[in-house]
Amino acid sequence: MPREYYFLVIGIIIGLLPSAAYVIYKKSGYFDIHPDQIITYRKVDGHTLSLHVFQPKLKKQHDETAAILFFHGGAWQVGSPHHFYRHCLYFSRLGITCISAQYRTESAYGTDPRAAVQDARMAFNFIKQNANELNIDPDRIIAGGGSAGGHLAATLGVPLPLSANETTELSKTRPRALILYNPMLDLSPGKPDHHLVSGFWQDVSPMQHIDASIPATLILLGTKDPEVPVSTATRFCNAVKAKGVKCELALYQGAKHGFFNYKAGDNKYFEATNERVVQFLKSEHLLDPENHVSFDN
Repeated sequence: MPREYYFLVIGIIIGLLPSAAYVIYKKSGYFDIHPDQIITYRKVDGHTLSLHVFQPKLKKQHDETAAILFFHGGAWQVGSPHHFYRHCLYFSRLGITCISAQYRTESAYGTDPRAAVQDARMAFNFIKQNANELNIDPDRIIAGGGSAGGHLAATLGVPLPLSANETTELSKTRPRALILYNPMLDLSPGKPDHHLVSGFWQDVSPMQHIDASIPATLILLGTKDPEVPVSTATRFCNAVKAKGVKCELALYQGAKHGFFNYKAGDNKYFEATNERVVQFLKSEHLLDPENHVSFDN
């Protein structure tokens, strides 16, 4: 190919990238979904962090509901609360208050994962403190997330050294349950993403801090995930069960990292994982056994 045509083709491709990105984002349906509330839960270093709240659609007036607090993925570097909008819409239709949290990421705030861990704790504490105003049962708050967000949810279920200087009873409380989608559970040397936390991995790695107070846990993972080996999730679950606590590992054959996300035209894993989460929530008495929802938009 003549050089001038080569540069022409490259120029066309670069020019089309924004349009392609828009089409992909549009197909995700995020533009059509809006939370019922956006609430500030923290102001730190001149930044405002928010919770995107989806109110339950199946509930009796004034009844307190269970709540799921979701954290998006993105290697603690990128991402936004929009990531879990589809999940929040689904679970809010089942009568659960669903909240997707904003937290500090490297690309937007220049922070490392320790800041994200701190934000996750502050988001959880805020919901506990304001449970009455949000019509949430403070004893039925579930933490969930995908990838790095799954890591953040898991950190709420174990006693990290980062929280050692916190002495309030609120800082020591745990979620009622954990829902972890391909979560980063072991950040020790030799494990994926260790390089992002190498200087402080002991302070943020859930695997090394499992105790008998960890909540009941559900892990959802694809067998072809290069970021989270099945062996890591199995070891985590076995360690939880060794403490006498329930841990279920749901494996999806051939699925890769991020398999659970909503994809226009191919939602088999989105639907399958939602159904599996519903089973888990019902078994933990966090969801009415008779509640069900069809999700066809």
